[in-house]
Amino acid sequence: MIFETIISTVNKKGEVNFAPFGITKNKGFIFLSPYIPSTTLENLRATQQATVNYIDDSSFFVNCIVGRKKFQKKKCIKINGYFLKNALAHDEIIVESIREDKIRPTFKCRIIKKVNHRRFEGFNRAHGALIEACILASRIKILKKKQIMDGLNNLIDSVAKTGGKNEKKNWKLIKRYILDEEK
Repeated sequence: MIFETIISTVNKKGEVNFAPFGITKNKGFIFLSPYIPSTTLENLRATQQATVNYIDDSSFFVNCIVGRKKFQKKKCIKINGYFLKNALAHDEIIVESIREDKIRPTFKCRIIKKVNHRRFEGFNRAHGALIEACILASRIKILKKKQIMDGLNNLIDSVAKTGGKNEKKNWKLIKRYILDEEK
């Protein structure tokens, strides 16, 4: 099973990077498989640590995709990193091993600190649709335009029927980003 999260990593200079990231879990470990090249990959190699942010606000995914990553953050407890101030929870992780690959190396990570910040209030279909739209946006260079547009058309009803003002605003933002990138 893949869990959609926001990963935060830092580089050697201490600069933080936030990225939408699907993680997997198995036997108490978290597995990250960033694409080559990526900032997350470079930072994991450099520092051997990351933070997994568990969120219920899809605007973080949208803002990462469109390049608006100036999020409020707080210092981690056990690692030299940061977590999202508005995260429901976060895990601080360190790299145990790396399985190299030409496209996506896999980092096996051990959780060294788990922190819950606030209660989960339930699922919202609009948030799920926005996350799916972000995944489509991240694949503009590898999917056909028709496939992306068909995907968006299948998602719009969830946002229109169940989303609030912010979700509808974020839908317009990610759709505009996709349309601009496809030109």
